[in-house]
Amino acid sequence: MAFNFFNYIIVMLLAGVGSFGGGLGAVNIIKDFAINWNWITDENEFLRIAGISQYNGYSQGMMMATYLGVKTQLGIIGGILGVVAFLLPSVLIVIIILKIGEKLYKNSAFKHSVKYMNLLAVGLMCVIAWNYLLTVFGIDPIMYVAVAGIACFLNIYFRVNPAFIILGGAVIGAIWRA
Repeated sequence: MAFNFFNYIIVMLLAGVGSFGGGLGAVNIIKDFAINWNWITDENEFLRIAGISQYNGYSQGMMMATYLGVKTQLGIIGGILGVVAFLLPSVLIVIIILKIGEKLYKNSAFKHSVKYMNLLAVGLMCVIAWNYLLTVFGIDPIMYVAVAGIACFLNIYFRVNPAFIILGGAVIGAIWRA
């Protein structure tokens, strides 16, 4: 299919939808259209641009949109419009999520449940750390959980400064190892 402005913008919008959260997902979408529609005649040229875009810190999809827009007859304006079309779906999705979040946050049940999300995240991190200690180091972390529980108890009940708890734990650990 011949390269024209409408096709180019539609492809960049599709790539933007397919790459929400990262431009790497857009590379295959853009590659399929660019090679199948003969926007790029050589697949090695596409791979070279994809390789360069990994090192510059920008999204690979944005680099592809810019390269295809500038390389074709659209020039610099095409590159700019391609990047805008690539980013537009992500911006719209974020706006929709924010609008839904505003309405949900007015709901008292949702507002109170958000307070406990941090506890859920901490619990998930503890489970991951537990599995990591078991599989990587081959040690049972019961001792570490017990020490952490004692440290929390000392901090909450006796209001012991956490720095003193850490220092005491280091001293006890050094004595224990010796």
